[in-house]
Amino acid sequence: TMAKALALSLDIPLIAVNHLKGHIYSLFIEKESSLPATILLVSGGHTQIIEANSLNSMEIIASTMDDSFGESFDKVAKMLDLGYPGGPIIQEMSLKGDNQRFDFPIPLRQSPKIEFSYSGLKNAVRVEIEKQGEINDETKADICASFQKTAVAHIMQKLKKLFKQKAPKVFAIVGGASANIYLREEIESLCKNYNCELLLSELKYCSDNAAMIGRVAVEQYMINDFVDINELEVKSRVKVF
Repeated sequence: TMAKALALSLDIPLIAVNHLKGHIYSLFIEKESSLPATILLVSGGHTQIIEANSLNSMEIIASTMDDSFGESFDKVAKMLDLGYPGGPIIQEMSLKGDNQRFDFPIPLRQSPKIEFSYSGLKNAVRVEIEKQGEINDETKADICASFQKTAVAHIMQKLKKLFKQKAPKVFAIVGGASANIYLREEIESLCKNYNCELLLSELKYCSDNAAMIGRVAVEQYMINDFVDINELEVKSRVKVF
C-alpha cells in the first residue's frame, strides 16, 4: 500500500518484486548480475533447487515435501529450549558437540527422486530428546551437531544426484539458511570436485533484507518492467516464479 501511494503521489513507476528473486539477487549486491546458474534456496520457508536462466526465466526443479531446511533448525532448537532463530544457535552449539554420537536417519536416502523432506528427521530428533529425559548442555550440543550433520547430508545426497545427472557450470546457495557454514563447506567441496563455479552471498545479505529486493528492482527498472497500480497482486507466500 505504501509503495502504491508513493508511486501515485510522486508519479514514479511501481515495481513488483518476487521475494524469492530477491534472495537470488542477494548474490549480486554491489556487483553485476551473472546468470544462468543452478541455485539452492534454503530458508525458514523454502528448500528448493532453481534453474535461473535470467531475471524472468526461472524454474523450480526440486522442492521440499514438508518442512524446509531452515524450519527444521528452528523446530529442533525449540525442542531443546535454545531460542529462535534456530539456525545460528544450532550452528554455534554444534561447534561444541560430537556429531557422531546420535545416528539420525538421512531422509529419502533410498529415493531416486531429487526432492527434500525434513519431517521425519525432525521427529527422530524429538524421539531422541524424549528418550534422553533430563538433558545437560553437552548432550544438547551433541544432538545439535548430529542433527546438523544429517540435515546437511540430506541436501548433499540430493545435490550429488543432480550433479551426476547434469553437472552445472555455475551453482549458488541463497536464503537465510545459506549462512550455515557447515553447509557452505560441503557444497564448496562438491563444486570443486565438479569444477563448478560457486556463487555465495555475503553473510550479511543471506537473511531477508531490503538490499536484495532493491537489487532485483534495479534489474527490472533497466528493462522497464513496471506494474500498473490497479493490476498489482500481492501474495504473502511466494511458491512459484
